[in-house]
Amino acid sequence: RRVAGFGAPGMLRGVVSAASLARRTTAVGAREARQVHAMTCARGPASGVGDGASAVERLFDRCQEVLGALPNGTAATVADVSVIVPLMDRITPADLGIVPPTRAANPLALRLFGRSGPGPGAYPPLEYLKLHDCAAFTMGVFRFPENGTIPLHDHPGMTVVSKLLYGRVRVLSYDWAEAESPSTTRVPRRARLVADRIIQAPIQPLSLYPDDANVHMFHALTPAALLDVLAPPYAVGEGRDCHYFAKVPRGPRGEACGEDEAWLLETECPESFEVNRGTYLGPKVGSEAEAG
Repeated sequence: RRVAGFGAPGMLRGVVSAASLARRTTAVGAREARQVHAMTCARGPASGVGDGASAVERLFDRCQEVLGALPNGTAATVADVSVIVPLMDRITPADLGIVPPTRAANPLALRLFGRSGPGPGAYPPLEYLKLHDCAAFTMGVFRFPENGTIPLHDHPGMTVVSKLLYGRVRVLSYDWAEAESPSTTRVPRRARLVADRIIQAPIQPLSLYPDDANVHMFHALTPAALLDVLAPPYAVGEGRDCHYFAKVPRGPRGEACGEDEAWLLETECPESFEVNRGTYLGPKVGSEAEAG
Protein backbone atom coordinates (compact mmCIF):
# COMPACT_ATOMS: atom_id res chain seq x y z
CA ARG A 1 0.00 0.00 0.00
CA ARG A 2 1.35 3.42 -0.95
CA VAL A 3 1.18 6.46 1.29
CA ALA A 4 0.32 9.61 -0.61
CA GLY A 5 2.24 11.92 1.67
CA PHE A 6 2.89 13.30 5.09
CA GLY A 7 1.65 16.85 4.60
CA ALA A 8 -2.10 16.43 4.83
CA PRO A 9 -3.59 14.55 7.78
CA GLY A 10 -5.94 12.55 5.57
CA MET A 11 -2.91 11.16 3.73
CA LEU A 12 -1.22 9.75 6.81
CA ARG A 13 -1.45 5.98 6.90
CA GLY A 14 -2.63 4.77 10.27
CA VAL A 15 -4.27 8.04 11.28
CA VAL A 16 -7.04 6.99 13.63
CA SER A 17 -10.48 8.56 13.94
CA ALA A 18 -10.76 11.83 15.81
CA ALA A 19 -12.57 10.25 18.74
CA SER A 20 -10.10 7.41 19.04
CA LEU A 21 -7.14 9.75 18.70
CA ALA A 22 -8.57 12.04 21.34
CA ARG A 23 -8.80 9.13 23.78
CA ARG A 24 -5.21 8.12 23.02
CA THR A 25 -3.71 11.61 23.18
CA THR A 26 -5.67 13.39 25.92
CA ALA A 27 -3.45 12.22 28.77
CA VAL A 28 -0.23 12.99 26.92
CA GLY A 29 -1.54 16.33 25.68
CA ALA A 30 -2.68 17.39 29.15
CA ARG A 31 0.66 16.43 30.68
CA GLU A 32 2.62 18.32 28.02
CA ALA A 33 0.30 21.31 28.30
CA ARG A 34 1.09 21.52 32.01
CA GLN A 35 4.81 21.28 31.28
CA VAL A 36 4.62 23.92 28.55
CA HIS A 37 2.67 26.19 30.91
CA ALA A 38 5.34 25.70 33.55
CA MET A 39 8.06 26.65 31.05
CA THR A 40 6.09 29.76 30.02
CA CYS A 41 5.65 30.81 33.62
CA ALA A 42 9.34 30.27 34.27
CA ARG A 43 10.19 32.62 31.37
CA GLY A 44 7.87 35.25 32.78
CA PRO A 45 5.37 37.42 30.92
CA ALA A 46 6.38 38.69 27.49
CA SER A 47 5.39 41.89 25.77
CA GLY A 48 3.45 41.36 22.57
CA VAL A 49 4.06 37.96 21.01
CA GLY A 50 5.90 35.47 23.21
CA ASP A 51 9.41 34.27 22.49
CA GLY A 52 8.30 30.89 21.19
CA ALA A 53 5.45 32.34 19.13
CA SER A 54 7.71 34.95 17.54
CA ALA A 55 10.28 32.32 16.55
CA VAL A 56 7.68 30.09 14.89
CA GLU A 57 5.86 33.02 13.31
CA ARG A 58 9.08 34.45 11.92
CA LEU A 59 9.88 31.11 10.34
CA PHE A 60 6.39 30.79 8.88
CA ASP A 61 6.46 34.36 7.56
CA ARG A 62 9.81 33.75 5.87
CA CYS A 63 8.53 30.51 4.31
CA GLN A 64 5.40 32.28 3.13
CA GLU A 65 7.47 35.10 1.66
CA VAL A 66 9.94 32.83 -0.15
CA LEU A 67 8.10 29.57 -0.86
CA GLY A 68 4.67 31.10 -1.30
CA ALA A 69 6.02 33.19 -4.17
CA LEU A 70 7.20 30.18 -6.18
CA PRO A 71 5.18 29.11 -9.24
CA ASN A 72 2.78 26.28 -8.48
CA GLY A 73 4.58 22.94 -8.18
CA THR A 74 8.06 24.47 -8.27
CA ALA A 75 10.65 23.02 -5.91
CA ALA A 76 12.56 25.39 -3.63
CA THR A 77 16.14 26.04 -4.75
CA VAL A 78 19.36 26.10 -2.76
CA ALA A 79 19.06 29.90 -2.70
CA ASP A 80 15.51 29.68 -1.34
CA VAL A 81 16.57 27.25 1.37
CA SER A 82 19.52 29.43 2.38
CA VAL A 83 17.08 32.19 3.31
CA ILE A 84 14.93 29.88 5.44
CA VAL A 85 17.62 27.87 7.23
CA PRO A 86 18.88 30.62 9.61
CA LEU A 87 15.39 31.03 11.11
CA MET A 88 14.71 27.30 11.14
CA ASP A 89 18.00 26.64 12.89
CA ARG A 90 16.90 28.80 15.84
CA ILE A 91 13.71 26.84 16.51
CA THR A 92 13.77 24.82 19.74
CA PRO A 93 11.32 22.23 21.09
CA ALA A 94 10.04 24.82 23.59
CA ASP A 95 9.23 27.21 20.74
CA LEU A 96 6.86 24.56 19.40
CA GLY A 97 5.36 23.65 22.77
CA ILE A 98 7.18 20.31 22.78
CA VAL A 99 8.69 18.69 25.86
CA PRO A 100 11.33 16.14 24.82
CA PRO A 101 10.66 12.80 26.49
CA THR A 102 13.25 10.72 28.24
CA ARG A 103 14.05 7.22 27.06
CA ALA A 104 12.39 5.90 30.20
CA ALA A 105 9.18 7.68 29.10
CA ASN A 106 8.70 5.26 26.22
CA PRO A 107 7.66 1.97 27.90
CA LEU A 108 5.27 1.00 25.09
CA ALA A 109 8.03 0.83 22.48
CA LEU A 110 10.23 -1.12 24.85
CA ARG A 111 7.43 -3.61 25.57
CA LEU A 112 6.63 -4.02 21.89
CA PHE A 113 10.11 -4.03 20.40
CA GLY A 114 12.64 -4.41 23.19
CA ARG A 115 15.94 -2.57 23.36
CA SER A 116 17.24 -4.15 20.16
CA GLY A 117 14.71 -2.24 18.05
CA PRO A 118 11.89 -3.42 15.78
CA GLY A 119 12.24 -6.69 13.95
CA PRO A 120 12.14 -6.99 10.16
CA GLY A 121 9.16 -5.07 8.79
CA ALA A 122 8.03 -3.83 12.21
CA TYR A 123 7.89 -0.12 13.06
CA PRO A 124 6.78 1.61 16.26
CA PRO A 125 4.22 4.29 15.39
CA LEU A 126 5.27 7.90 14.86
CA GLU A 127 3.34 11.08 15.58
CA TYR A 128 2.83 14.06 13.26
CA LEU A 129 2.07 17.60 14.45
CA LYS A 130 0.72 19.77 11.65
CA LEU A 131 1.71 23.46 11.69
CA HIS A 132 0.72 24.52 8.16
CA ASP A 133 -0.53 22.96 4.95
CA CYS A 134 -1.04 24.69 1.60
CA ALA A 135 -0.28 24.06 -2.08
CA ALA A 136 3.08 25.84 -1.88
CA PHE A 137 4.56 24.28 1.27
CA THR A 138 3.85 22.38 4.46
CA MET A 139 5.32 22.67 7.93
CA GLY A 140 5.09 19.93 10.54
CA VAL A 141 6.90 17.92 13.18
CA PHE A 142 7.50 14.18 13.20
CA ARG A 143 7.97 12.77 16.69
CA PHE A 144 9.81 9.45 16.87
CA PRO A 145 9.84 7.00 19.74
CA GLU A 146 13.09 5.19 20.33
CA ASN A 147 13.61 2.88 17.32
CA GLY A 148 10.97 4.77 15.35
CA THR A 149 11.67 4.72 11.61
CA ILE A 150 10.47 6.44 8.46
CA PRO A 151 11.28 3.79 5.85
CA LEU A 152 13.32 4.49 2.72
CA HIS A 153 11.16 6.77 0.54
CA ASP A 154 11.42 9.57 -2.00
CA HIS A 155 10.26 13.17 -2.53
CA PRO A 156 9.86 13.44 -6.32
CA GLY A 157 10.12 17.00 -7.59
CA MET A 158 10.31 18.33 -4.04
CA THR A 159 12.69 20.09 -1.68
CA VAL A 160 12.67 19.19 2.01
CA VAL A 161 14.38 20.99 4.89
CA SER A 162 14.57 19.12 8.20
CA LYS A 163 15.62 20.41 11.60
CA LEU A 164 16.42 17.82 14.28
CA LEU A 165 14.88 19.32 17.41
CA TYR A 166 16.11 16.73 19.88
CA GLY A 167 17.45 13.19 19.90
CA ARG A 168 19.87 11.07 17.92
CA VAL A 169 18.97 9.78 14.46
CA ARG A 170 20.56 7.70 11.72
CA VAL A 171 20.13 9.30 8.29
CA LEU A 172 20.52 7.23 5.11
CA SER A 173 20.15 8.93 1.73
CA TYR A 174 20.67 8.13 -1.95
CA ASP A 175 20.71 9.75 -5.38
CA TRP A 176 19.48 7.90 -8.45
CA ALA A 177 22.35 6.91 -10.75
CA GLU A 178 20.09 7.14 -13.83
CA ALA A 179 16.88 8.96 -14.71
CA GLU A 180 13.66 7.01 -14.33
CA SER A 181 12.12 5.59 -17.47
CA PRO A 182 9.25 3.18 -18.23
CA SER A 183 11.78 0.34 -18.29
CA THR A 184 12.88 1.12 -14.70
CA THR A 185 9.39 0.98 -13.15
CA ARG A 186 9.06 -1.80 -10.59
CA VAL A 187 12.52 -3.17 -11.30
CA PRO A 188 15.65 -2.50 -9.22
CA ARG A 189 17.25 0.89 -9.90
CA ARG A 190 20.87 1.73 -9.22
CA ALA A 191 21.34 4.41 -6.56
CA ARG A 192 24.44 6.15 -5.24
CA LEU A 193 24.95 6.51 -1.52
CA VAL A 194 24.92 10.17 -0.45
CA ALA A 195 25.08 9.79 3.31
CA ASP A 196 24.88 7.17 6.01
CA ARG A 197 25.54 8.91 9.28
CA ILE A 198 24.28 9.49 12.78
CA ILE A 199 23.27 13.01 13.73
CA GLN A 200 22.47 14.42 17.15
CA ALA A 201 20.73 17.63 18.18
CA PRO A 202 21.71 20.41 18.16
CA ILE A 203 22.71 20.35 14.50
CA GLN A 204 22.08 22.61 11.52
CA PRO A 205 19.08 21.76 9.32
CA LEU A 206 19.45 19.14 6.60
CA SER A 207 18.06 19.57 3.10
CA LEU A 208 17.30 17.45 0.07
CA TYR A 209 16.38 18.47 -3.46
CA PRO A 210 14.75 16.84 -6.51
CA ASP A 211 18.17 15.63 -7.74
CA ASP A 212 20.15 15.54 -4.49
CA ALA A 213 19.68 13.00 -1.66
CA ASN A 214 16.03 12.64 -2.67
CA VAL A 215 15.63 9.06 -1.40
CA HIS A 216 16.16 8.81 2.33
CA MET A 217 15.37 7.09 5.62
CA PHE A 218 15.35 8.17 9.27
CA HIS A 219 15.86 5.79 12.20
CA ALA A 220 15.69 7.19 15.73
CA LEU A 221 18.30 5.80 18.11
CA THR A 222 16.66 7.75 20.93
CA PRO A 223 13.34 9.59 21.14
CA ALA A 224 13.62 12.34 18.54
CA ALA A 225 11.69 15.00 16.65
CA LEU A 226 12.13 16.52 13.18
CA LEU A 227 10.67 19.82 12.05
CA ASP A 228 10.03 19.49 8.31
CA VAL A 229 9.30 22.05 5.60
CA LEU A 230 8.28 20.54 2.23
CA ALA A 231 8.21 22.76 -0.84
CA PRO A 232 6.14 21.83 -2.69
CA PRO A 233 4.31 19.15 -0.66
CA TYR A 234 3.26 15.72 -1.86
CA ALA A 235 0.45 15.85 -4.43
CA VAL A 236 -1.05 12.71 -5.93
CA GLY A 237 -1.78 13.21 -9.63
CA GLU A 238 0.82 15.95 -10.00
CA GLY A 239 3.84 13.64 -10.07
CA ARG A 240 4.58 14.02 -6.36
CA ASP A 241 3.38 10.76 -4.86
CA CYS A 242 5.45 9.07 -2.15
CA HIS A 243 7.20 5.82 -3.12
CA TYR A 244 8.88 3.35 -0.79
CA PHE A 245 11.98 1.29 -1.55
CA ALA A 246 13.88 -1.72 -0.31
CA LYS A 247 17.50 -2.65 -0.94
CA VAL A 248 17.94 -5.78 -3.03
CA PRO A 249 21.22 -7.60 -3.77
CA ARG A 250 21.05 -7.64 -7.57
CA GLY A 251 19.98 -5.48 -10.49
CA PRO A 252 17.38 -6.37 -13.14
CA ARG A 253 19.89 -8.52 -15.05
CA GLY A 254 21.57 -9.97 -11.99
CA GLU A 255 24.24 -7.27 -11.73
CA ALA A 256 25.97 -6.56 -8.46
CA CYS A 257 26.18 -2.93 -7.34
CA GLY A 258 29.43 -1.02 -7.08
CA GLU A 259 31.05 0.51 -4.02
CA ASP A 260 28.84 3.09 -2.31
CA GLU A 261 25.92 2.01 -4.47
CA ALA A 262 22.74 0.03 -3.92
CA TRP A 263 19.97 -1.53 -5.96
CA LEU A 264 16.63 -0.11 -4.79
CA LEU A 265 13.31 -1.73 -5.64
CA GLU A 266 10.02 0.11 -5.26
CA THR A 267 7.77 -1.64 -2.74
CA GLU A 268 4.43 -1.12 -1.09
CA CYS A 269 4.33 0.93 2.08
CA PRO A 270 5.27 -1.37 5.00
CA GLU A 271 2.04 -2.54 6.61
CA SER A 272 3.28 -1.78 10.12
CA PHE A 273 4.37 1.79 9.32
CA GLU A 274 1.96 4.16 11.09
CA VAL A 275 1.91 7.91 11.60
CA ASN A 276 -0.74 9.19 14.00
CA ARG A 277 -1.95 12.78 14.16
CA GLY A 278 -0.72 14.37 17.38
CA THR A 279 -1.84 17.40 19.35
CA TYR A 280 0.19 20.51 18.53
CA LEU A 281 0.50 22.76 21.58
CA GLY A 282 2.67 25.51 20.13
CA PRO A 283 1.84 28.84 18.49
CA LYS A 284 -0.69 28.54 15.68
CA VAL A 285 0.41 29.77 12.24
CA GLY A 286 -0.86 29.60 8.68
CA SER A 287 -3.64 27.13 7.94
CA GLU A 288 -3.82 25.97 11.56
CA ALA A 289 -4.29 29.55 12.79
CA GLU A 290 -7.05 30.07 10.20
CA ALA A 291 -8.74 26.85 11.33
CA GLY A 292 -8.76 28.12 14.90
